[in-house]
Amino acid sequence: MKGKNQGMNKDQRKDAGHWKAMLADVRQWLRAHRLAVVFALAILLLNIAYFIYHAIFMPGMPDTAPSLSLGQILSPPVHKGPGTQPELDVQLVRLVTSLVLVYSPLRLLMHTVLSFIILAIAQSRLGTKRTIAACVVPAFVGTASGLLLCTLLNALAGQWHAISTVRMTLTPLVLVIGSLFAASEYSDYLWRRRIQLFGYSAILISVLYSGNPGDYCILAAAVIGHITGRVWHGPADRSHWWHATPFESRRIFGAICMILALGPVVALTSHHRAGALSTLAMFVTGGSVHAPQVLTCLEGQGTQGCFNPYGLAHVALPGAVLRSLLPTAALLIIAWGMYKGRRIAAWACIVMNASIAALAFVYCFVDPMVSGESLSTIIRHGAALTFLTTSLPPLIFAILVLTHRHFFTIRTKRGRIEAGIVTIAAAFVGVSVSYVLLGLSMAGSFRPRADIMMLIKDLPQRFLPIAFTDGTKIAFLPTTVPAMILRQAVGPIFWFFVILVVAGWMKESSVLDVESRRDAGRLVELGGESMSFMCTWEGNSYWFSHSGKSAIAYRVLHGVALTTTGPFGDPAEYQSDLTNFARFCVEHSWSPVFYSLHRPAREILAAQGYSSIQVGMEMVVDPREWQTRGKKWQDIRTAINKAKRSGITDVQSTFEQTPRPIQSQIVSISEQWADSKALPEMKFTLGGLQELQDPRVRLLYAIDENNHVLGVTSWLPTWQEGRIIGWTLDFMRHSTDSPNGIMEFLIARMAERLRDEGEAVFMSLSAAPLAGLNTDDEESSNIITHALQIVADIVEPAYGFRSLFFFKQKFQPQEEPVYICYSDPAKLVSIGLAVLQAYLPDMKASQTLDMLKSLSSGR
Repeated sequence: MKGKNQGMNKDQRKDAGHWKAMLADVRQWLRAHRLAVVFALAILLLNIAYFIYHAIFMPGMPDTAPSLSLGQILSPPVHKGPGTQPELDVQLVRLVTSLVLVYSPLRLLMHTVLSFIILAIAQSRLGTKRTIAACVVPAFVGTASGLLLCTLLNALAGQWHAISTVRMTLTPLVLVIGSLFAASEYSDYLWRRRIQLFGYSAILISVLYSGNPGDYCILAAAVIGHITGRVWHGPADRSHWWHATPFESRRIFGAICMILALGPVVALTSHHRAGALSTLAMFVTGGSVHAPQVLTCLEGQGTQGCFNPYGLAHVALPGAVLRSLLPTAALLIIAWGMYKGRRIAAWACIVMNASIAALAFVYCFVDPMVSGESLSTIIRHGAALTFLTTSLPPLIFAILVLTHRHFFTIRTKRGRIEAGIVTIAAAFVGVSVSYVLLGLSMAGSFRPRADIMMLIKDLPQRFLPIAFTDGTKIAFLPTTVPAMILRQAVGPIFWFFVILVVAGWMKESSVLDVESRRDAGRLVELGGESMSFMCTWEGNSYWFSHSGKSAIAYRVLHGVALTTTGPFGDPAEYQSDLTNFARFCVEHSWSPVFYSLHRPAREILAAQGYSSIQVGMEMVVDPREWQTRGKKWQDIRTAINKAKRSGITDVQSTFEQTPRPIQSQIVSISEQWADSKALPEMKFTLGGLQELQDPRVRLLYAIDENNHVLGVTSWLPTWQEGRIIGWTLDFMRHSTDSPNGIMEFLIARMAERLRDEGEAVFMSLSAAPLAGLNTDDEESSNIITHALQIVADIVEPAYGFRSLFFFKQKFQPQEEPVYICYSDPAKLVSIGLAVLQAYLPDMKASQTLDMLKSLSSGR
């Protein structure tokens, strides 16, 4: 018993030690970010004190934070007296005070957390003194600039009456936002782009949907902070800043779609609706209008500013908020689908945003003209400007998604799409018919009594977040609870079905059957060649043998069925697979072309009359015999010794098991590498970020003593009878500031690891695409050889595959040729185009010039 108690005490002391270590880490982090901690606590305590003071000494007052309007700021000073406004100096004191005081406890929590995060990021990159400077200077200069910008824009747009009465505050964000954008210039490539793109998008959404003068101040402070950071840091590498890989582009489009979807929610929760997109926001939010304000506005010298704040009184109907939130939920699901790369999500986004633009046209022009308004009256009241500001953002975004839809490569089954469209149409018809029939059955529950034409004309209002007729011209109103429920339930029921369909489209079910991909992954683990794991990547279709024990991965391009290496699965079926796959292609009017085949498969096809060309040389190392003695290994020994002296170590893991900070660095390294190329990231037999995330793929990365990732490699497994017998190098990238020899170090360490494990019989360094072409092969066709050589020349200056070919020779590998085999010489042009498109599926016509420039600069 005593020993048991001693063991428990020992475990308790061990657990206590872990807690002490964690608390020590927290204290150390807080000390390193002292400015963020002090500022957040100050904001929190000041506002709590102000809330208490307000509750005791100013009970019943509507506002809980100092605020004033642009009209008050710009009005001339007046003498104090009953009913007069405070003098300008008092107003400005209120304005400055609003930098730290907020409206409500919820806003206090939000601003405290955001300020803490922003200052923590800034202080870690800029230091304390520069962070303070990046807060104070942009805040005060940005406040003056933002107010001036707000005044000028609204005056020029004829919206002065609307903006002059808006109560404004600055919020703590004005005080800290400049430091975030200044710190972005000191961030790595990927995070610099994310902070700036997402930060500006969020701020602009607030300006456009809310339009409070304080939002303009946040925007101005962000720009000034950005300029300040650029001046401090100096020029950074910004080559191809907007040229993101498909992996990153999908994330960017998905994030922007999410921001646009949440814009109306910003308007719904905002105290003000003075932004350029307030009309669009009011399409999906309820509203209330103060009649005396409408009269005051219309009695002024101009009435154009009355359209935005008062022209949508009719949307303040029961159920409007619910009919608004459901389309927003649908857009958020679509944004998630775009983030995951789904083609149907891109098309749904295009349809939704184009529909918003069309509805804006109907609301601004068609509906008023149908009601008897003249075009000149409509334009005089601001309809043209409202239409432009309402329709352009979603329309521009729809066009951008349309022109970049090639980034969204995961296709959904056609049957699922068709079933979803039928479901939406059936739901529309069903709820429409039900509304009319049930409405007629309780016609007496409406005032005036409803008839069939009245119910049909009222239908559009039931589905859309906007009512098309003015509140004073409503045809009928419900007088009983059942009638009210019927009138307000139609739209939510329909949108509920839409959400179900959209969510179903985004599920993991692409045009490639899930079972086929799963079976392919299983067969790869049964048997294959050194590059067979590439068959499991996105973009492949699969042919399976009659027994289901083997398969071939292929893609159809330009009438050519281009395979990804040879058969995989049961080796006993490889020979018959080649024959049966060719027969399968003929049945579908495709020309079979086998790419990256090794010598045994090439000899089988040669016996069947196929022509072949050597398209590369695979470099294979036997890890069981790995050693680095001798003069030939001098470069490898130097790289290993240099890494040891510099405190660089290698870490083996999978992407999923890698810590989040390391994952982020790997993504950043990959994006920076890809963006430095004039051409898009290559695919087919070259893996990227998406491919290395497979849990079966090994990562080997190098880090220094500060946990800074210097280089990363990924290794693809090869199985034989369910046992891994080798690993193939795929992903190989390093940071721009990594020391020379980091790749040699990683490859050498992988060889040492495999030698020590004693299980792998080979380590393949893979084959550089189109490097090592054998133009002297007597059996090859000179035409296609030269065509592929031209393709190799095109991509060489941008990707350097010949340099990679010679680099791999440092490891004294055994060279094994790989071939392309084809049966129809008449398809030579199509074969060349198919290979080029397979490697560069995202290359656009506009990039041809860059390609030619790369070619000319490389010669």
